[in-house]
Amino acid sequence: MRSKLFILLKSPHDFDSLDLMVSIGEGAPTAALLFEDAVLFAANEKKGLELLSVVNQVYMIKDDWEARGLPLVMTSFKMIDYPEAVDLIMEKYEQTITL
Repeated sequence: MRSKLFILLKSPHDFDSLDLMVSIGEGAPTAALLFEDAVLFAANEKKGLELLSVVNQVYMIKDDWEARGLPLVMTSFKMIDYPEAVDLIMEKYEQTITL
């Protein structure tokens, strides 16, 4: 099965597509890449754990996280910069799905 990278932009309070991520990613290596307000998943343990229950890895844009100035709760999320995000999108994962 083809590896899938889900790009998330919405805050965890506005995001309601975890079930969709499960159905699309079933049986495939999956990851989430958090941009903009989606980085707030890292400040909310309940929502962060819900996200980790449907993907194998979570990446988040460091600049977007730092701009919000919140405490990091989900230390298992990997902070990356924009060049690393481009590598994930263009090289590491076979499919990219923006939700």
